[in-house]
Amino acid sequence: MHRSVIFFVFLASCFYPLSTGAKDLVDKPPIISREQWGADESFLTQDPNGDVDVGVTDVGESGNTADRAEECQEWRRKYPNEFSIDRTVTVDENGERLRWAQQYSSMIRLLVVHHTALKVTGDDRSPAERMQALYQYHANQLGWGDIGYNYVVDEKGNIYEGRAGGDGVIGGHVYCSNVGTIGIALMGNFEEERPTQPQIKSLKWLLAYLAQENSINLNAKTRFHGVLTPTIVGHKDVGRTKCPGYYLKEILPQIRTHVIAGKLGSPISPPSLRFYSDGTSRRLAERLYVPEKREPTLEPMGPTELIGRPGGQLTIQVRYTAGDALVPRRARLVAVERSDPRIGIWQDFAGNDVRVRREILAPQSLRAGESIVIPLRIQLPRRTLMYDLSIGDIDFKLRAEGRRIPLPINSSASLSSEQESEEDTPVFVPAAAPNSSSIIPQSLARAEKLIRIRLSFDQPTATITSNVLPKINDRVLGGRSVSLRRDGDSCLAEVAGLRVSAPIVRIDAQSGVNTIASWSRATNRFRGVLECRIIDDQLVLINELSLEDYLKGLAEEPDSEPYEKQRAFAIAARSYAAYYLQPLHRKFPEMPYDGDDSPARFQSYGGVYFEEQNPRWVQAVESTAGKVVTKNGLLVKTPYFSADDGRTRSPEEVGWNRFPFEEIFESKPDPWCQGLPMNGHGVGMSGCGAKGQAKTGKTGEEIIQYYYEGIQIQQLQ
Repeated sequence: MHRSVIFFVFLASCFYPLSTGAKDLVDKPPIISREQWGADESFLTQDPNGDVDVGVTDVGESGNTADRAEECQEWRRKYPNEFSIDRTVTVDENGERLRWAQQYSSMIRLLVVHHTALKVTGDDRSPAERMQALYQYHANQLGWGDIGYNYVVDEKGNIYEGRAGGDGVIGGHVYCSNVGTIGIALMGNFEEERPTQPQIKSLKWLLAYLAQENSINLNAKTRFHGVLTPTIVGHKDVGRTKCPGYYLKEILPQIRTHVIAGKLGSPISPPSLRFYSDGTSRRLAERLYVPEKREPTLEPMGPTELIGRPGGQLTIQVRYTAGDALVPRRARLVAVERSDPRIGIWQDFAGNDVRVRREILAPQSLRAGESIVIPLRIQLPRRTLMYDLSIGDIDFKLRAEGRRIPLPINSSASLSSEQESEEDTPVFVPAAAPNSSSIIPQSLARAEKLIRIRLSFDQPTATITSNVLPKINDRVLGGRSVSLRRDGDSCLAEVAGLRVSAPIVRIDAQSGVNTIASWSRATNRFRGVLECRIIDDQLVLINELSLEDYLKGLAEEPDSEPYEKQRAFAIAARSYAAYYLQPLHRKFPEMPYDGDDSPARFQSYGGVYFEEQNPRWVQAVESTAGKVVTKNGLLVKTPYFSADDGRTRSPEEVGWNRFPFEEIFESKPDPWCQGLPMNGHGVGMSGCGAKGQAKTGKTGEEIIQYYYEGIQIQQLQ
C-alpha cells in the first residue's frame, strides 16, 4: 500500500535558526484542516462508484509497471528496515472499514516535494475547490479512498491537510518509497508555470517544521534504498517522473539551502526560463499564443456627480488601462471637454501640477494591458451653477453651490502665463481654511513630510506651557505660558503681559515640547507647533509637526505587541497618513488640517506621552523611516483593522466601491485570526494576523507584502 503526502503552507515565514537537536525553534505553520477545506469524510469508508479497492499505486510515476514492481521487491529484500511499519489502523472511529488502511512509519527519513501537475494559471476555481477536486480524483476515480499527499500548498501560500490520519501517516506519493517519507505537493504544473514566492516561503516553513518534529538532520545526507541522498528531495530524485517540474526542480537546491540556514522568509531567485535547443520553446509559444485584441479603457474611481463651493476645489480619479500597444510617457490618452472654460483642471507630473487644457497625458510609460490611476484636481468657477466635464467617455456633473471661496492674497502669482482675467482663467491655489489670513504657515503649501493634526480639545479657552521659550507667530515674547481664547474670528494669545490677536496664532516649541496644561489628560504634550484657529465659531488647536515625529506618537501599537508587527504597522500608518497629505486626496477638504486624533476618522494620536511609554514603537518607526507602500509609483492608502474571523474582506464586500487600487485588497486567508470575532472593517492588514506572522519570524516588510498584494515598499519622496 503506497501513500502520498500533500503540503499546503500558509503564506508566512520565520527566521529562526534550524538545528536538529532543538525543539520548538520553528513554530507550526497554520494548516487548513480537512474539515475547513471541505473534505467529504464518507469517501474514507464508502466509494460512490462502487466498492473498488485497487490498492494505492503512485502519483505522477511513469515507466514500465513490471520493472518498477521488480525493483521494489529487490529494495524490500535488501533494505527491510526502510519498510518498517509502526502500526496499522483498518477501521475509523465508528468501526467502519477504511478503504485505505492508515499505516504509520517507524521513522521519517525524507521530505519529498511534488507538484500537482494541474495548471493554476487560468483556473478560476478557488484553492479549496481545487483541493476537493484532487481529493475526489484520488479517493474515487483512482479508487484509493483518500488523497495521496500529506500536505498541499496553494499559490497564495496556504497549507492544507491532505491524507487523513495525522502525523506520521504513510501517503501514496512515491512508488515503493512512501514508507519513511512525507509528501508535500504544491498546486501548479511547474513544467509550464513557476511556483509563487508565497508558495515557496510556506514550503520552506513547512519543511523546517517537519524536519524539526521528525529529528531529520538537514545538514547530512541519508542512505535511502542504497543511494546517498539529501533529506529534502524532489519526486524525480526517488521516482521515475518529471515531478516536481522544471521550474520547481531548478530551485530546490536554493530551497534546501535556505531551510538549513533558517532563511525561511528570504525570497528565492527565480529559475531561468526553460530553453529547448531544438526549437520547442518557440513552437510552444506559437501554439499557446492566441491573439486577443485589447482596446484601452477608462473608468472613474469614484462618484461622477460632485458638489463644491464656488471657487473651491474637487478631486477626482480615473483609471486608464492600456490596450495592446505600448503607451509612451506624455502620450495623449483621452480628450477633455468642459461646459465652461473657467473650469480648471490640473494633473500631477512628477510632483508638479500641470495645467490640463484639451487632453489628459500619460504621466509615465505603460506596457500593453498595464493600468494606472490618474488623480486630477478640479477648480470650480466662482459662479453658482451646474457644470459639465467630459474626460474621455466619462461625464462628470459638477455643482458649485454655497458661499464663494475667498481669493488668496497675491493670487495673481498663480495666473497662467497668458495673464487672462480672473473671470476667464481658473486660479490654482492650495486648499486653505475659510478663515485664511496673511499669516499662511509654510505647511499649508504642502511642505514635504509635515502633517497637521486637529486635536480633540474642545474647551473655549486653553493654557499652553512650553519647556523652552516658544515663538509666538515667529516672535519670542519672553514667556513660557500662553493663554488662548476667542476674540471674534481671531485667537487672542496672552503671554508675559503681551497680547497677540490674529486669525492664526502659532506657538512653536522648536526643539522642545508644548503642553496643553488646561487639558486634564495624560496625552496632552506635543512636539512641533500648536496652532490656534477659530473654525465654525469654535477655538480649535492644530498640532503641526514632522510626519516621523507624528508617527512616534501614534497610540495604535504599544510595546506589548511584537516588534515586527509594530514595524509593519509603522509602514502602513505612514502610508495612510502620507496618502492624505497629497493635495488630490485631502481627507478634510478645505480645512487647514490633514487629519485628527480620532481613530474613527483618521488615526489614534497620543503625542509625546505615547512616545515615552513605548520606546520600542519609536524604534520601529525609526527603523522604517520614510518607508511607504506604493504601486506604479503612486502612494497606496493602506487600511488596517484589529481582527477578523479567519479571512480579510475586499473593499467591495464592505461597500467601499471603486477603492483606489482595489486589486491589492482582495480577500485572503488570515488563519492567525481563526476563531476570533470581527473587530473592524476587515480590509487590508489585521492586527491579529500581523501579530501571528510576527511570532513566526516574519519581518514587517513581509507582513506588509502579504496583506497588500502586488505593492512595492519605497522611500517617501
